[in-house]
Amino acid sequence: MIRNQRVDWIDGRPHWGRVLIILCACLIVPIGLGCGGKKKKVDPAGRLASRYQSLPPKQVPAFLKDSIIERCDLANIEPFPVSGFGLVANLHDTGDSFAGTAVREYIRTLAVKHGFGSKVRGLDNIQPEDILRDPSFAIVRVDALIPPGARKYQRLDVLVSALEGNNTTSLAHGDLYRTDLKINGANMQAPGYAIDVWATAEGSIFVNPAYVLTGPTADPQVRLSLRKGTIPNGGVCLMDRALVLRLRQPQLSMARAIEYRLDQAFQDLSVAAAKDEAIILLYMPEKYGTDWAHFAGVVTHTFLNPTPDFAVAKAKQLAEEAVKLNAPLLDISYCWEALGPMAVPFIAPLMTHEKPEVAFAAARAGACIGDLAAQSVLMEIAKRNDHPFQIEAVQTLGKLPSSPVINQMLRTLLDTRQTLVRLEAYRALASHGDSSILSRPVNNKFMLDIVSSQGPPILYASRSGMPRIAVIGNRPAVAMPAFFTAMDHRFSISSATDRQLLNLFYRGPKVRSPISVISSPDLVELIERLGGNGAPGEQRLDFDYCVVVALLQAMAEQKQLVAVYQGQRVPMTFVLQESPGLERLLEQAPPIPESAPTMPQAPTTAQAPPTVGAAGLIGPSGQTVPAASPAVETAPQAQ
Repeated sequence: MIRNQRVDWIDGRPHWGRVLIILCACLIVPIGLGCGGKKKKVDPAGRLASRYQSLPPKQVPAFLKDSIIERCDLANIEPFPVSGFGLVANLHDTGDSFAGTAVREYIRTLAVKHGFGSKVRGLDNIQPEDILRDPSFAIVRVDALIPPGARKYQRLDVLVSALEGNNTTSLAHGDLYRTDLKINGANMQAPGYAIDVWATAEGSIFVNPAYVLTGPTADPQVRLSLRKGTIPNGGVCLMDRALVLRLRQPQLSMARAIEYRLDQAFQDLSVAAAKDEAIILLYMPEKYGTDWAHFAGVVTHTFLNPTPDFAVAKAKQLAEEAVKLNAPLLDISYCWEALGPMAVPFIAPLMTHEKPEVAFAAARAGACIGDLAAQSVLMEIAKRNDHPFQIEAVQTLGKLPSSPVINQMLRTLLDTRQTLVRLEAYRALASHGDSSILSRPVNNKFMLDIVSSQGPPILYASRSGMPRIAVIGNRPAVAMPAFFTAMDHRFSISSATDRQLLNLFYRGPKVRSPISVISSPDLVELIERLGGNGAPGEQRLDFDYCVVVALLQAMAEQKQLVAVYQGQRVPMTFVLQESPGLERLLEQAPPIPESAPTMPQAPTTAQAPPTVGAAGLIGPSGQTVPAASPAVETAPQAQ
């Protein structure tokens, strides 16, 4: 009997008591599992089944076997629209605050945040209700597109438009107060419901400069154009937006292997992050800037085998493939770039190939790897006006890391007669911060670039990215004697009879007394005076970037801006950057659901970058576009 048995005590408990407890626990656990537990699903091979659907193997050319593009699809590559409602100030009595009740209440709350009605900020005499009745204010819709791969604090272009049914006639001269941009933020019924703020927007509105200096008009095209405008670089992204690799055959070990391979290839542990067995997030390194397509091309054309022997064998195979008829040359070029320095000996012989597309594809890859000879070949291509990839060669040089050698190459292009080539060279040098370009900020509104050049004189103004005006030429100035009027004669430029000086006179609707400013005929000084720079104590103009561009365009059209070219003073050519087409891109952007998914669905087919062919860029489906597309226009078109 139990009472006659010897009992051992352990930790204050009888030994047999612990045994009973263990036995009971062993009996309870299976019962619990049988009643409420779920059996995990397994696939036919006995592995845990994934929540992601397995996709069939992707058919790729033989040279792309064992690459990331074979195993993965690239997702999250569509523009991501965000929006909101905002308040525009400083209009010339052309605004209107008519809107739905919910939107007006949201704007009233926004006005309070900006200090209207606050004694602390000295605005207690201006109540939110007052500004909603003031025609110098307008309630607007604000839209932006967050590009694929955007990083936190990246700048964005912003579209501002008058509300439908609103009587705002022009957004010219307007300044947008800081506005939050969210998914479906411009919701008429609930404008403030969204929580996550993806971006903010603020700044001076840039409308079509061809219509800024004119008075009221009945032309419907002009009226419609003035109800819309952009704010170049006016948005700031507040979150990282990762690119996505979706494994076609979900497997956690493979996802981790790809993450490790990409971190190794880019020498950066923050480039790739395996989220689970099918999703790998990609974050652009700083050296790619905003060129997500380049980054994605290198990533997807990276091979899983990292050994030097494999790189040598693959580079040789790619060189043989490149000279074949209709070879997918951009795919091959990305593969070479991903292989790195091991590919250079096989690229070098092709950089002088008789086919221009082969030579460019090889030189592009070599230059991106860091080969100096390839950079020289690209420069020779950039100098040839008959080469189909002349513009692409200049753009490639501009995207390379800044160096004295590359910048010296680009400087020689500033004197060529090809306008597109010169402007691409200027943009590249400006992005590199090269010393050949003297940059001056004008009243925190725009950057004024002075570019010495012996070529035909050009006055260039940007419409996307950082607002910039570039004076390209030799001794640019205002033709003397000078006389110019604009804004229904409210603004004038005239030259003094007794000395070589300009008198700038303005009596606008928002100034209490006329403003008179003196300037030399030097074009750089004139632009600075128009933008608001001046000596302490002097009267100053305060035109925004759009008005300055409009005035310069009008003066150039009247041939009042000249520079020295081939020993003679000749009129300067005004070039306005082509419109970025932000409105069109917003219309084409895919709709965003009420509750955006945390992870976009991957496409079921490969989204490979286009490849280079003799006629230009050839996409996966065979469509072609020209090798070089125009980047500027000589006269603005209606927006």
